[in-house]
Order: sequence, then structure tokens, then C-alpha cells
Amino acid sequence: MSSAKHLYSIADNHAQTVRVCIDRLHQLHAKQQLKRLAETLQKLATEAAPADVEKSKRQPGRSQS
Repeated sequence: MSSAKHLYSIADNHAQTVRVCIDRLHQLHAKQQLKRLAETLQKLATEAAPADVEKSKRQPGRSQS
């Protein structure tokens, strides 16, 4: 398994754990914690996006494929 595939596998497993935590936070009506987690995840999603995707988001009128 390549390093990239291995790292992806680890990240994917952790993402599944985060999904479970989000479900539980919803059950607990933990709005403040969900808000903070959403902000953190949004930052991570921005960092994880490939450079060409980020560039197209910043340029109005360009379609995203």
C-alpha cells in the first residue's frame, strides 16, 4: 500500500469516528460543541481541497467540475 493510500485510510477511519461523534452530539443537543466542530471541519476541508479546486472557487463565473 502506498503512503498516500495508507494515510487516506487512517484519515477515513477517523472521519467515520467524527461522524459518530456528530450524531451523538446531535442527540445531546450540544449546539455549541457542534458549531465549534463545524468551524474546525470547515477549516480542514479548505486545507484538504486540491489547489485547482480552491482556485476555481475564488474566481467568479468559473464552473466547478
